[in-house]
Amino acid sequence: MMIYILEINQQGNLQIPSEVLPQLKPHTQYQLEIQGETLILRPHKEQAFWATATPSQRVARFKDWATQTERPEAPALTDDALSRETIYD
Repeated sequence: MMIYILEINQQGNLQIPSEVLPQLKPHTQYQLEIQGETLILRPHKEQAFWATATPSQRVARFKDWATQTERPEAPALTDDALSRETIYD
């Protein structure tokens, strides 16, 4: 087991030597979990909008989508086509 000492620089950045985590790509984001005196870094997985949005945010997003979506031209339905008597024909 290797032990490394990490230090926070003047900008507040924690720098981890590349030999510690060689498989990581630049700009990979991590979430920091604190458990007592232990810090745990886990790769950040961005959640889908629907998983974190409130109902009102989902409604607003749907309305935005509906107004921005192009719809094909379609002929209007006649009153006869929508009447209860002919709807099951």
